[in-house]
Order: sequence, then C-alpha cells, then structure tokens
Amino acid sequence: MFGRTALTGAAALVLSVLATGACSKSQTKTTIPATWRNPEFTGDPFSKIFVVGVGRNGVYRRLYEDNMVRALEGHGATAEASWVVFPENDKLDAAKVVRAVNQGNFDAVVITRLLSVDEELEYVPGKPPTSSDLYMAGYDKAYAVNSDPGYYATSTRYSVETALYSARDGMVVWLVRSETVNPDSVEEVIHSVSSSVAKKMKADGLIH
Repeated sequence: MFGRTALTGAAALVLSVLATGACSKSQTKTTIPATWRNPEFTGDPFSKIFVVGVGRNGVYRRLYEDNMVRALEGHGATAEASWVVFPENDKLDAAKVVRAVNQGNFDAVVITRLLSVDEELEYVPGKPPTSSDLYMAGYDKAYAVNSDPGYYATSTRYSVETALYSARDGMVVWLVRSETVNPDSVEEVIHSVSSSVAKKMKADGLIH
C-alpha cells in the first residue's frame, strides 16, 4: 500500500505551480545534475506507473502527464496519467490518489514538480581586433573595424524535481533534479524533461 509518510510528501508536492513560458534564441537542453537512489530499496524494476504532474494549470498538467506516459511507454513500461482519473484542476486529494493507485494495481507513482525558474546574466566575450599590428589599433580605427565586442546575455534555467515512489510500501525510491536551459515554450520544457527523465529512469534500471 502507498504509505502515509510518503503520502504526506506527495500531497505537499501538489501545491506547486508547474511552469511559465520563456523565450530564447538558444537550443533547449535538459541535463540531470543530481540523482539520488534510496539504498534501502531492493525491489524489482517497476512496470506499471501512475503519473502525477504537480500544478494548478490543468492544461500544463495534462500536457506533462501525457508526455511522461509516452516517454515511459517508449522504454517498455505501462503508465497512466492522473488526469484520466482526476480530470479536475483542483489540488489532488491524497486519499483519492492512494485509492486510485491501489485499485489500478500500479506498482509505482511518479510525481513531478517545478522547483524554480532562474534568470542568469552571463558575459559572452567578443573577438579581438583582426589587425596584425595591435599597437597601431589605438591610433587608427580601421584596425578595429573587424573586432567583435563582448556582450551580456540572459539565460533562463528551469529546475524540475521528479520523485519515484514504490506503491507497495510508499518508499521514495528515486529522486532526480533536471535543468532545462533557454526553452522556447512551456511545451518544450515538458517534452524535454519527460524524455530525459524517462531515459535516465530506464538507464538506472528502475523500469522494465
């Protein structure tokens, strides 16, 4: 059964807002800088997973859950989105989630929440003058025509946390923090995070 200790933590996760959009000229890239695996967990890989997206925005919640379901199924697992059982946009009731997990015979629950959206100002260095006579560059502007001055650029970073729970005993099995830099939209964040996390979950031997 999905334990009450983990249940409290899962319910708390549902208080966060999923995401807001951001635009950038850079290509989106999701990395996984931090992963934790519970050393006390010795069970088999999971095969049927209940997917919960944390957020007040029902559109983004559904989009995330559908993307994660597809990503997990692409790696051999069976998965179901929580919105299928709970289509309303209100905060999910923990007791109902536990009941749905037990009735559906799921062996694991994936819960994802947004941790933060940070903007970082970074300096991008330019190229030096192309003149071969650097001493003369200060006297003749023509020497510096081909120089490329540095500039400051804003980078937007989304940090997302994904937790994997064992439905049998409510144990937190796996916790991962992913970072997505300079996405063009919320949809791009969701797709990139779902794909990266599901791939990592498979690589860590947590799903069939």
